Amino acid sequence: MKRLFVYATLVAAVLSVGGARAYFTAQTEVKDSIITAGTVAVSSEPTSAALTIDALAPGETITRTIEVRNTGTLGFDAITTAAKKAGITDFWNALQVRATCGGVELYSGPLSAMRTTPIRVDRGGAVTVSYAISLPADAGNDLQGDYVKVSVYIDAEQAR
Repeated sequence: MKRLFVYATLVAAVLSVGGARAYFTAQTEVKDSIITAGTVAVSSEPTSAALTIDALAPGETITRTIEVRNTGTLGFDAITTAAKKAGITDFWNALQVRATCGGVELYSGPLSAMRTTPIRVDRGGAVTVSYAISLPADAGNDLQGDYVKVSVYIDAEQAR
């Protein structure tokens, strides 16, 4: 019986020592965090007929502008291209363009092959791209009265 009492006392001592080693704890909650993906959205002004020219003569250059706006939540790089929608192919192939933004040349060459270097447009920002369109001075009489209907495409890709 004496042994049982000694064992019981030892067990009680071990359990009380373990209880004395308890740590205080606490916790807090940071509520309602919302994570949303950003957006890439582009718009332009004007929205149509931006490059319209009534009577382009050989050797003449006429400049038109398009404002590229960032209406999304992320910065982007914009590239402009042009596509013939209707008209005379020989005239389309003869047209030349020099595209610039803030005095920096983005492209110079045939309008039919235009693909500008990227332009950075920050969130909420806008840039103006100028298109100096010309008909070479050596354009022949066979182009008189010809026309071309052109669409300008502005492609925006998230800035990295």
